[in-house]
Amino acid sequence: MSNFLEDTFLVRKMNNWFGYSVILLIAIAFGCLFVDHATIGLGIFVALLGLGIGIACMASAETGLYVIITFSFFAFVISRLLFRGNLQVGVIFDVLVLVTFMGLFIRGKGFKENFNQFLKTPVVVWMLVLLFYLGFELFNPQSRSFDGWFMAFRKYLSSILLLYIAYALFNKYDVVKRFIDFLFWSCVVAAVYGCIQQWHGYFNFEMEVIMSDPHGFGLIFVEGEFRKFSTMSDPAAFGILMAVCVVFFLILATGEKKASKRWTMIIGCIFMIMSTGYSGTRTAYAIIIAGIAFYIMLNFDKKNTRVFAIIATAVFLLLMYGPYSNKTIYRFRTTFAGQKDESFNVRVINRKNIQPYIYTHPIGGGLGSSGASGMVFHPGHYLAGFQPDSSYLKKAVETGWIGLIIILIQYFVIMKIAIVAFFRMRSQKIKLVYVAVISGMFAFYVAEFAQVAIGQISDIVVYFPFIALILKLKDDDEPNEPAAPTEQVTA
Repeated sequence: MSNFLEDTFLVRKMNNWFGYSVILLIAIAFGCLFVDHATIGLGIFVALLGLGIGIACMASAETGLYVIITFSFFAFVISRLLFRGNLQVGVIFDVLVLVTFMGLFIRGKGFKENFNQFLKTPVVVWMLVLLFYLGFELFNPQSRSFDGWFMAFRKYLSSILLLYIAYALFNKYDVVKRFIDFLFWSCVVAAVYGCIQQWHGYFNFEMEVIMSDPHGFGLIFVEGEFRKFSTMSDPAAFGILMAVCVVFFLILATGEKKASKRWTMIIGCIFMIMSTGYSGTRTAYAIIIAGIAFYIMLNFDKKNTRVFAIIATAVFLLLMYGPYSNKTIYRFRTTFAGQKDESFNVRVINRKNIQPYIYTHPIGGGLGSSGASGMVFHPGHYLAGFQPDSSYLKKAVETGWIGLIIILIQYFVIMKIAIVAFFRMRSQKIKLVYVAVISGMFAFYVAEFAQVAIGQISDIVVYFPFIALILKLKDDDEPNEPAAPTEQVTA
């Protein structure tokens, strides 16, 4: 059908003087609209562009996934440049996910069987339990806003659909390789842009958005220096994402046999590490250490890993106690200061003060009831304006200790499946990807102790495809391949 349409409309009708004239007239019309009616012209252009992207996402789920990743990485810089930071990024993201999912559904090839298999996996079962529980939160007597509930519920439902898109795609190792390559270059571009912001300073359109928000300015301008957010929503989201991807790609680089690709990954990771430092996100420093330590623990029986552990420890000690310092290194050192750090003590007091509320509210105060969103959607609520300094604390106050338990069980099931599959793997190439994914996931969960690390559109396009890799790669193992030699799996 597509060949017929292409032959009829593109070749026979458009590949001639008439077709060239039509295209020329359309170009002139757009030019006139942009000159005389810029808003109308831009609106038509955006509508046509959106239609084209939507068709591409429906036609190919892989293309849709790459469009979603690209949008999530670079939507905020487009919003600052063209819309003064007011673009409805979350809504557009959800539309892209839904359109890509609908494409899988409409094409229907193996959809029912694949979707049923997806629903039966233990990880997805617990996600659906949490989805049902979040739906129940609509009737939370403490909640004061439908909009606050709907935004959180919609975001989680969209994340599950994203997980299925990746799950349906990752049925061949070649697709996984393309995903990893695409993610790598997306991270490199974001990291380089963050470095440019550090070396050049923020651009004018970025400074306008920063200065228009006094609260945001206070979070970005710290100790006489601007923290960098690159193309992301804020420095914390940028730093945590870069840190997780540093862990992931650095581990992949250690097992890459091609020298050119290995060094490309290492150079890319260097830019990611620098941009992590420029973000000023202390949690990001900690999770790089945590992710690498977890990788070393999983592979400590290997000689090369023990050598790597010695080198990593030496670098860490050099950064901590070397005879030099600047603002970035100082913030790195204060990450591990513990009780000597004033902000750490403030967080401890903050958590102690809110514990009685958690104990007496088993289903929490309602979705979106804490922090800035609480002040917008739940004015007058006990939690409105209360700033949870941890994702786990946020889940505890908003969904109660019942919701927190469900989430922790979900995390446990994910890690259990991943670790068991890792030690049973026989394929060297898949085992390498597995250990990189597991270490990245562990870094995410450590970050949740100090930040809301999973929830921004820029991190869920990494987190949920990682889960899909865990669920699908174990089925792509090579059962007849002999067990991987100790020194060849990873370094």
